[in-house]
Amino acid sequence: MQEQFYDRARYEVSDAVRERHRAAAETVVSRERYGHLIAGEWVDAATGEDGVAIDATTGAELATVQRGTPEDVDRAVEAARAAVEGSWGQLTPGQRADRLGEIADRLAGRTTEIAKLDSLETGKPNLHALFVDCEVLVEQFRHFAALARSTDEGRVVPTGDEKRVFTHREPYGVVGAISAWNFPAMFVAWKLGPALAAGNAVVFKPSERAALSSLAVARICDRVLPPGTVNVVTGTGDAVGAAMTSHEDIDKLSLTGSRAAGVATLENAAQTITPTSLELGGKSPNIVFPDADLERAIEGTLVSIFFNSGQQCTAGSRLYLHEDIAAEFIERLRDAVAGLVVGDPLAPATDVGPMIDHAHRERVREYVETAVAEGATVAAGGTGGIEGELEGAPFVRPTVLTDVGDDDCIGCEEVFGPVLSVFEWRDPEEVLRRANDTSYGLAAGVWTEDLRTAHEFAAELEAGTVWINTYNDLFDPAPHGGYKESGTGRELAEEALAEYSQVKTVKVNLGGVPKMG
Repeated sequence: MQEQFYDRARYEVSDAVRERHRAAAETVVSRERYGHLIAGEWVDAATGEDGVAIDATTGAELATVQRGTPEDVDRAVEAARAAVEGSWGQLTPGQRADRLGEIADRLAGRTTEIAKLDSLETGKPNLHALFVDCEVLVEQFRHFAALARSTDEGRVVPTGDEKRVFTHREPYGVVGAISAWNFPAMFVAWKLGPALAAGNAVVFKPSERAALSSLAVARICDRVLPPGTVNVVTGTGDAVGAAMTSHEDIDKLSLTGSRAAGVATLENAAQTITPTSLELGGKSPNIVFPDADLERAIEGTLVSIFFNSGQQCTAGSRLYLHEDIAAEFIERLRDAVAGLVVGDPLAPATDVGPMIDHAHRERVREYVETAVAEGATVAAGGTGGIEGELEGAPFVRPTVLTDVGDDDCIGCEEVFGPVLSVFEWRDPEEVLRRANDTSYGLAAGVWTEDLRTAHEFAAELEAGTVWINTYNDLFDPAPHGGYKESGTGRELAEEALAEYSQVKTVKVNLGGVPKMG
């Protein structure tokens, strides 16, 4: 499916790299041709059309993957509805919990395979995929297995008369979940964990750019759950995504993706008044105070922007340095960036892998070129790629830009690459205003040793998550989601259950019948 994004002629990597990736793919790509997963079976698309899953580093074809249609979505929704009304819907919360726990156990034994699939298809460093993405993947299923036992708990409403009023939670029914390419395996757990814990069945659409690990995880789920509880339809957003978001028999929608995808989802869902949760983009501020531990702040800054090659919605792409420490911080940051290993995502020492494809690489490079034209200074990195055996892969070197204006294009728009914009500040009220002066509000970072300052800024920053003296810490099951145009709803924690269930109120009259007037 990725051929629309890739110019294979540009992947002039060495034979040694190609052979290394081919050998790795042989160990984890289980099929030459993947079907949709519907009602427990691999099935062909209604049109019989295939797309191609491609190695992000070498451009080699990994497998063919179905290009789905609205008819395929109909089949998957029908299977999910049958599961909700049948065996899956009959399970108790405790039984659902046991199934989710078994999924977590099975996933824990397959993380090496799943991580390698993501490294091949997206270019993410393998150690990051294994020890970050896959750790969160397994932990999410374990977390929601624990929460599943209390998913239908309600409350008793005090009345003080001859009535009894109580509430309980019910699943929506069929959930349509749409995911992004930057954390393919991990996002499966973000969607399926709470949706299944609440008692829903799911129709899942992975990104057309990275479907293999999602299919692997879904297949593990399918072997534990009744057929049709988890279904996967692969394909493009224009065909499969649009069919899902406008489907009259999908009861709840959840999307992780771009702002544009979020707008399209809301427009389609509005026609059927379908409840929708969105985790969208970000332009997150990362603020360093003069009393901060600079070594920790520099390490945190590297994680904030260069983890996953900058292809992350939470990226701390706007670094605000107090002017008293700015010069020293930039100099030390430049040295730290020079020490990052940019290379083959399968190599254990690699810190930064390639972009998802050459088209995205060019988009990121254009942002850097525009920033320089607007007056920015390249303090590290730049628009050049890397040399040697990976020269033809779509790399962008970790880049630091200084002298960036608040209203410059790169200071306002989401780049989604390893590019950091640096700003200076002196007055706390001023930097708070500048940090909040964005249409996004997914995350923010604050580096200070002053507890009062930390709490004051955490209260005032317009972001769904504020990290104090850390960044990109998503290991603990705390709620995650955005303010403003970064989305609606929450994931990763108990609050996510509310996104996948609805409240019913029951009022029991124990006395006389109410009278008119």
